[in-house]
Amino acid sequence: MSYVRLEAWIGGEWLEVNAVSVTVMDSALTLSFEHQRTESGYRSLIWEPLEKFLREYRDEPLVVVPLGRSLPVMFGPGAAGPFRLAEMRDA
Repeated sequence: MSYVRLEAWIGGEWLEVNAVSVTVMDSALTLSFEHQRTESGYRSLIWEPLEKFLREYRDEPLVVVPLGRSLPVMFGPGAAGPFRLAEMRDA
């Protein structure tokens, strides 16, 4: 079987994204992402919420947390991305 995950271009490579967050008035708002088995699941449960989140907070610095990495990556307002869909095979 395969699954679909969210990736972002960070530091010259595609890394799986665990979460995307923004801080607004001392409150952190975070979207986290689980693997999906289908592209339609990916679109409705990951991509559409992410697009809405990026539009809504385009004027704020955004933090992207790569899966398995200890250091998050901060992007300036409107600069996050690109993001992509990646299909992976189960081991």
